[in-house]
Amino acid sequence: MKISRIRHAWPEKKGFNLFRRQGLEEFTFLHFWKPVYMLVDGKTVLTKPNAVILFDKFVPQHFYSPETDLIHDWFHFSGDDARDAVVNAGLEFNKIYYPKNCGFITDIVKILEAELFGAEKHYETIIQDYVNILFRLIDRRIESETEELTIDYQTQIDFKMLRNRVFSNLDKNWTISHMAEQINLSESRFYVLYKAIFKTTPNQDLIIARMDFAKRLLSQNSTMPIFDVAQKCGFSNEFHFIRQFKKHVGMTPKKYALLYRGQ
Repeated sequence: MKISRIRHAWPEKKGFNLFRRQGLEEFTFLHFWKPVYMLVDGKTVLTKPNAVILFDKFVPQHFYSPETDLIHDWFHFSGDDARDAVVNAGLEFNKIYYPKNCGFITDIVKILEAELFGAEKHYETIIQDYVNILFRLIDRRIESETEELTIDYQTQIDFKMLRNRVFSNLDKNWTISHMAEQINLSESRFYVLYKAIFKTTPNQDLIIARMDFAKRLLSQNSTMPIFDVAQKCGFSNEFHFIRQFKKHVGMTPKKYALLYRGQ
């Protein structure tokens, strides 16, 4: 993920009017401190204070503040994993959110701005981590919306059957997009319902299942090559598997296998 332009608490004078008829080739994050007129799904709406929106690529953007000065946090971002960062946090593009106690947004955007302009060691990784944290905190602050969901019995059955199918085929390349397709839902709707039903995110649930399966494989056959274990658990990259295993188990797969080899 890369941020090309960014500003925190950026001021504009009363009467500011921005219109991008064709949108941008990048994704756009916006947080307005005060009410602003904004084009959303072809309609102009007047937002409440502290509105947050993520614009998809090539979506027209029009917002203006005819009555008061405008202050906002914003950045443009792109990359192969940029869309996943939004979807995995449970957010949707082109939708207005009103997170509670949102002072954290400006704080994080300020950190992102400093990292981008400082360009010191590891700054790209730090930016990616902070963007993921930002999106997840926004989702947390609007989480009360998901708590009010009424999920019918058949939907719960569909999700549980899908979960069993995923856990029975952990070697497959399961993505949120692929899982959502299995039960004919959009990625964002699938994420919200999954989290409401299982009290965890699809990715967190999947990684825990894969780590449990890896521990079982290593304990049953301590001489199995780590590459084979990684592939059976759905990791095409052995080193990524090792990092994830150490992160969740507290030791490398090799060390874990040695604990059982002596037995």
